[in-house]
Amino acid sequence: MGGITRTLLWLSGPATVTPWPVGASAALSGSRPARPPHVGAGSGGIVVRSVGGLGNASAWSRAARWRGGPAVVAAAAAASLGALGGGRRNCSTQGRGPSAAMLCGGADDRAAASWGSELPFLYGTAWKKEATTDLVLQAVRAGFRGIDTACQPKHYREDLVGKALAVLAREGVERDQLWLQTKFTPLRGQDPNDIPYDENAPLRVQVEQSIAKSLYNLGTSRIDSLVLHSPLPTLEETLEVWGVFEKAVDAGQVGQLGISNCYDPPTFKALYEKARIKPKVLQNRFYKDSGYDVELRAYCLEKGVTYQTFWTLNANPHILSADPVVRVASRLGATQPQVLFRWLIQSGHQPLTGTKSPEHMKQDLQVVTMQLSTAEMSEIGGLFCEQGGNGCAVS
Repeated sequence: MGGITRTLLWLSGPATVTPWPVGASAALSGSRPARPPHVGAGSGGIVVRSVGGLGNASAWSRAARWRGGPAVVAAAAAASLGALGGGRRNCSTQGRGPSAAMLCGGADDRAAASWGSELPFLYGTAWKKEATTDLVLQAVRAGFRGIDTACQPKHYREDLVGKALAVLAREGVERDQLWLQTKFTPLRGQDPNDIPYDENAPLRVQVEQSIAKSLYNLGTSRIDSLVLHSPLPTLEETLEVWGVFEKAVDAGQVGQLGISNCYDPPTFKALYEKARIKPKVLQNRFYKDSGYDVELRAYCLEKGVTYQTFWTLNANPHILSADPVVRVASRLGATQPQVLFRWLIQSGHQPLTGTKSPEHMKQDLQVVTMQLSTAEMSEIGGLFCEQGGNGCAVS
């Protein structure tokens, strides 16, 4: 009996064991089993991830192969970004903008995990509480296709993300049109009064139970990206968790792996070197105290790891008000947050945005049509050299 199967027995009890999670379409239509007693309730389109930015023909060609054919890409390249207006058959005729390339057609299984790295943004669901379902719906309808959450009731309502997915499925947004990332949070990061797994179980079992809980909460049979919320106290413990992650990938329940809140380059490099399945994501707070992760960002670019940023705006009012950012915003007729997001995307990184504002959601997605010059990229990058005090920014 596999680890996840054993965990599902723990979640629901032997009397109610079924082949769960069932297919995504059935799960998202709401036909998942009743909540077991233990379980408490607690786009942008293809972007060339380089200074070259949008407009690279190979990127749009790749979008066509993955998501809907040349007609979709032609419409995407020509139209402005719009809100989602229906199922996949409408995409090629309604001019949905750059994100339309990600709206049409079914994802190839081989690309299901990797296409998330091509998204300019992920929508972050931390600290949304009871508003999570409504905000995820707003974000997806605005054009976001990547959603970040965690099996951590202390800060996330992963179950309410699942409710949003069920609503979206009924509206015609199929599971393969969305890219889901969630996290295993070690015990020290959990609320002691609301732990989503057995705190007394061995670490390996805690991870298995957390993965099973995430599949249940999200109402899906697969997680596109599974992230370790923070390194464990020792490399050996981190690798023990990683070994369970790798088995979930082998079993087809997880597409790719990553780690968050890892600010020490030797720790991340050791994980990368020792892991059988290499991390594809590093998600960190983007702020001055870490020196803006200059060394880690360079390493991620070298190894093909997607560097994801959070707390991007709140931690950097000094960057947003800096002269180079203000000048670019004036030239583009954009906001300063848009310029910072564009700098990150054009540098090859993937910011999270957790805005609750419909207007800011639209503004965030509009950055896919913006372009910074090489000189502007360098000038803004220099701000991170000055502010971080840790070498020179990657640009």
